[in-house]
Amino acid sequence: MVQRIFLTGGWLFPLKSGEEIPSKPPLFHWFGAMTSAALGRINEVTVRFPSALFASLGVIVLYFFGRKMFDAEAALYGAVILATSFGYQSEAISARVDMTLTLFMTLTLVVFYLLYDSSLLWSARGYVFYFLLGIGVLAKGPVGLLLPGMIIGVFLVLTRRLDVVSRLCFHKGVLLTLLIAISWYGLALVRGGEEFFSREGGSVHQKPFCYFFPYLILLGLPWSLFLPFVIGNWFRAKVLADKRSLFLILWVTIVFFFFSFSAGKRPIYILPLYPPVALLIGLWLKQARAGEKLPMEAFGLKFVGWICLCLGFLSLGAFFGFTFKEHTPVVFSAIGGLLKPKDRADFFIVADSLGRTGFFVFFLLLSAVLWFWTGRRLLAKNIRAATAGLGGLSLLTGVLVQGTVLASIAEARTYKPFVAEINKLIEENQPIFIYGEGWDYTSVVFYSGDRVTVIKGDL
Repeated sequence: MVQRIFLTGGWLFPLKSGEEIPSKPPLFHWFGAMTSAALGRINEVTVRFPSALFASLGVIVLYFFGRKMFDAEAALYGAVILATSFGYQSEAISARVDMTLTLFMTLTLVVFYLLYDSSLLWSARGYVFYFLLGIGVLAKGPVGLLLPGMIIGVFLVLTRRLDVVSRLCFHKGVLLTLLIAISWYGLALVRGGEEFFSREGGSVHQKPFCYFFPYLILLGLPWSLFLPFVIGNWFRAKVLADKRSLFLILWVTIVFFFFSFSAGKRPIYILPLYPPVALLIGLWLKQARAGEKLPMEAFGLKFVGWICLCLGFLSLGAFFGFTFKEHTPVVFSAIGGLLKPKDRADFFIVADSLGRTGFFVFFLLLSAVLWFWTGRRLLAKNIRAATAGLGGLSLLTGVLVQGTVLASIAEARTYKPFVAEINKLIEENQPIFIYGEGWDYTSVVFYSGDRVTVIKGDL
């Protein structure tokens, strides 16, 4: 849709596939189109730039929020953790709307808490909160209003501030939120009629309730290794009595269970909970370094430290295995045999790419060194050094995953060379027709420009 805005100027309703009004407001696409317009061209960089910008701003916002809420040390840990979490890194270079929602939801909740904590919510600054709440709806629809509203509402109820709830609901700023949020949907209803709203709330990607539990750990690596101990610490009465920790805990749990109870699920949906998770882990590490008597603190640091040492041995073993390649094909074949056909195809694409680059061997050796070093630092309770080690490991892994693993899959699956050949055969302004909806033709549309017509029908 960024391309359609850039090429046709249809800013308000960039039609999906050239026909349908998008089911969600196009805030992310507006930013992508503005970036493309500023540079005078559209490509992969201009489309992905808003996510990278919003991810960077999210880290900065979290740091200053953590500093105001706790102190500079906890804030720095939290910012480093967020910036180097695997899932957050991945979405920082994606062309999806979720990072946009995450930033504006974070801004909304941060502004609310700071104004509430300083008793400035009812001043003119309070309108900033309502403005951001409305912008959140433009990021990804009603969820941008529901989630912050639920978090704030439950927080105020648990802290026995029902008077604030009523004042929030009847504040003049509500009109500002509604004006921003409803304006686009009202125009979309006029333009698209009942067919537009019939597509709203449609449930796709249906998964079981427990779907997000493994992804919370996997996408939060390596920092999610501390998460069981951080969560265990929440059950102390002292922690829940602290309104700062309570606010962050509610932020995490409400986002997590909201999407867990939703029928439609994708791993990226829980991205908005990573800022508070990062700050909570950062606070736990800060308290651990200060020597505060937290339940299972010593055990938690030692447990993660030993995991790091084990991962160091695994990385070292893999390094020697790839250095002496006689048995590598056998190992790859054994692993591939355990996977589903689609995953198996991707695995062998990646395996072939890794086998042709010397970076992977270097990665394994450097990872082994960092895992050993980090493990020893944790066992010695040197939190600052361990944080630096885990951050370095995450960045190194991100370079491998984004630069080699995902890049090799994308290169094997992209239609860019195919479209380039088509463009050689037909004139620039001639239309291109695509038949069937049983395949992902988005890259064909992107690389072909605004001249593709999709003829619906199953292949």
